[in-house]
Amino acid sequence: MFDFGFWELALVLIISLIVLGPERLPIFASQLGSLLKKIKDFANSVKTNIENESRMKDLKNIIEKQKNELSEFEKSIDSDEK
Repeated sequence: MFDFGFWELALVLIISLIVLGPERLPIFASQLGSLLKKIKDFANSVKTNIENESRMKDLKNIIEKQKNELSEFEKSIDSDEK
């Protein structure tokens, strides 16, 4: 996704250290990590929900198909009995 090398990360760290200062940088890094974890968890949750909905739709289609086949079978039995 992102292709950062050593020098790019070093530059970001140096700029962050200058802007935030050594006192606030660890707090900021911790908050950023927490935020990224929440975003990742949310994305995984959405992905799981979409997959579950897709499976439910597939199962509903299978059940509907089985109902139709059963009703056709019942009709053929009823017509054979008459």
